Amino acid sequence: MADIVAAAAAVHAPQLLSRPPYEELDKLDHSTDALKRFAAVLEETRPDAVLVIGIDHLETFWLEAVPTFTLVMSEECEAVYTDRSLRRAVHTGIAKDLLRGVIAQDFDLTYSQEAVLGHAFLTPFEYILGDLDVPVVPLLVNTYLPPLPSPRRCHALGRAIARALADRPERIAVIASGGMSHFPGTSRYTAPDYAFDRWVIQETAAGRYDELLDLTPVNLDEVGESELLTWCVMLGMIGDRPGSLLSYQELSHHGQGVLQFLPPTAAATPAPEPVPRYGGHEFTADDFLYYRFPEPSSLPLNRFLRRIITEGDVRALFVTDQARSLAESGLRPDEREALRGEGFDQLVGLGAHPLLALSAWQVVKNAKAARTAAG
Repeated sequence: MADIVAAAAAVHAPQLLSRPPYEELDKLDHSTDALKRFAAVLEETRPDAVLVIGIDHLETFWLEAVPTFTLVMSEECEAVYTDRSLRRAVHTGIAKDLLRGVIAQDFDLTYSQEAVLGHAFLTPFEYILGDLDVPVVPLLVNTYLPPLPSPRRCHALGRAIARALADRPERIAVIASGGMSHFPGTSRYTAPDYAFDRWVIQETAAGRYDELLDLTPVNLDEVGESELLTWCVMLGMIGDRPGSLLSYQELSHHGQGVLQFLPPTAAATPAPEPVPRYGGHEFTADDFLYYRFPEPSSLPLNRFLRRIITEGDVRALFVTDQARSLAESGLRPDEREALRGEGFDQLVGLGAHPLLALSAWQVVKNAKAARTAAG
């Protein structure tokens, strides 16, 4: 029977990779130090494979197809963020049994042998797996392109994965890459719900998850917590175990959490004051507020933003000759004007997906800074 020897939930923020000077670098250091602490756990437990449950920031899949759950089944996988990339071997034996076993339990799991992963995978590859010679099994959960799976559905998938792997002999580690509260690319970018994070940490320490699992995708969108869906898959695999907090950092745009679930640790999660249910938040929305279904009319703008993020030559032209880049873009005048502006609010107002608007702004800003530094 497969033995799950280690499990953690881990932040994957791109700033941990790019470390831009305008960020709070000491807090980024606390987050990466916590990731490295879990790396030491993997060194001790020596798993035969690591299931990395991550998400797609519209880097891997595009609006041509939006799968809910996707297993990567190539012999190797590559994770990329701007000019950084890492490759890892994939444990295809485990992946094939997982795929067959989950589909046999009526989960329609997509698979890909060509998917290129994004920073939700690159961050744990770099800071947790590092030089550890262990293959991975990458699993993606859709968290930003409605319709989304519910927490209960993700938890049920985790249970199905555990059953599918029950006859495997390997020792397996699990990393849930995602969370906590943040609203990238939206009007709430600088207003994460830290109180909700503290409630999640409190409930995690007590091993209480029913109220979290009963939330809807719309609820999670309202508090900036849709990436907790990766946690829900992990909890389904390992059972609803308590977790221990390794680090929690309140950045201006992100509550960054790292929590260890297996092996159990004596480290106590600090809870100086009881946190009220949902951190005191009262849910009011009946539809997605921040990450809405992308209307078909917005496709050209979203495609251009994605090309800035993923194609170096397109990004370089936009940075060095914006006028030419926009003239050749084929976009509407109002879309070109929004791209000339600062920030991303105007782009989102025109239908740009917030993640694409923010990510394009970030990579362009970083590219300009690098050009300035190089003289």
